[in-house]
Amino acid sequence: MISNNLCQMKLYYCMEKRMNEAMKHTVKYVEDLGAASYIMMHKYKVLGKKGKAICFDIEDSPEEIAEFEKLYQDYLNSEFHRFDSCLMSLKKIRELP
Repeated sequence: MISNNLCQMKLYYCMEKRMNEAMKHTVKYVEDLGAASYIMMHKYKVLGKKGKAICFDIEDSPEEIAEFEKLYQDYLNSEFHRFDSCLMSLKKIRELP
């Protein structure tokens, strides 16, 4: 008997392969949740998760791939990244006695 997770992984693989072949799309993976949120705000469709990475559907063209990668760089220099960094720092503050 195949586990449910294994069935889902096979289904995801088939869906990813079919999408890549039929529609000339590619899947990009982003492990940083803040960056993934930023990219999602800029029109990119989330397909799901693979481990800790968020999977995005993008057109398989050099321009679209360059735009996607530029967004990641833009995020690193944005107020969104600063906000995310501050949020993570606040989560690490120790409890007062």
